[in-house]
Amino acid sequence: MWVINMENRIDLKDGLIKQNMVFMSGMLTAPIIACTTTLGKSLAVCFVFSFVSFFSILLCRFIPRTIVYTIRITLYSIAAAVFYIPAILLAEAIFGARVIESAGVYLPVLITNALILSKTETRFYLEPAGRMTIDVIGFMVGFDISCTATGIFRELLATGRIGGAEVPVLFTVPAMETTFGGFLFVGIGAGLFRAVYNYRKKRKEEPEEEDSLAEYAEDVGEFLVGKHNRAEKEKIRIYRSAVKKTKNVNELLDMEFLSNRDVLEAFEAIIAEGQEMGAESAPAEQPPEETAENDAAENKSAENENPADSLPAEEAASDNKAEESGNGDIS
Repeated sequence: MWVINMENRIDLKDGLIKQNMVFMSGMLTAPIIACTTTLGKSLAVCFVFSFVSFFSILLCRFIPRTIVYTIRITLYSIAAAVFYIPAILLAEAIFGARVIESAGVYLPVLITNALILSKTETRFYLEPAGRMTIDVIGFMVGFDISCTATGIFRELLATGRIGGAEVPVLFTVPAMETTFGGFLFVGIGAGLFRAVYNYRKKRKEEPEEEDSLAEYAEDVGEFLVGKHNRAEKEKIRIYRSAVKKTKNVNELLDMEFLSNRDVLEAFEAIIAEGQEMGAESAPAEQPPEETAENDAAENKSAENENPADSLPAEEAASDNKAEESGNGDIS
């Protein structure tokens, strides 16, 4: 559940949820589908995976990155194979040889898991050592939880037991012990996991609904009548917030809490102040008719202020009139 961002902070929702190796990324599904039919097998897979991955990643960090990529990947696999030997011996001592043998070839497959061969190059080795360690543990815990949960539910659905202990169930589905049952369960689990994650993500991204105008007005009224004993700065903040939300003055003035005359006068003053602030920041648009009248008035005032500009036009008109009258007399 850890993600490293540009501010060097760790998001504890990455390895466990956002990039869950089983239900989100679809990695390492083969051992889970084939092996995790019981709780015991699931825990054995988790132990071997965590042991091999953790110590291999820590050791391989010391491999110089100047070495060719293909050789580095080969060295990672060799290191994982070396740690697999003590891991499988410890697993046999803890879970029993029978459980390990029933897992077949799917435990050795963990040597070449994506956490070692892929995430190391694209993520882990790009981080500082301490943060990388926490990041690796987050991804391992995410896998272990998914693996354990799968084993519990498959054993419960198939046999009506959990860890060998009987659990009262309404029905059983023996097919859950098969590979087909594993495919079916992991597919359904991944779908549900992603659906819940996307739903919660969508809800988180949606903007919170703004309080209604009435609620803001009521808050202001309560503060004005002194129902809340808060500092003056807090009152001023509430006043300004309410003024910004105000869109219908008449609706506000008709509310019951404004029955007190002093409260009404104070609130009207706040509304007036808000309108002045709005007028200064964004002048209100005038209707087309008023705009035309204002333009005509401005043109007329401009002519009155500058009579010299209109004089040439008047003289030209009088000259033309005189010429026409002279032509008439000659004829």
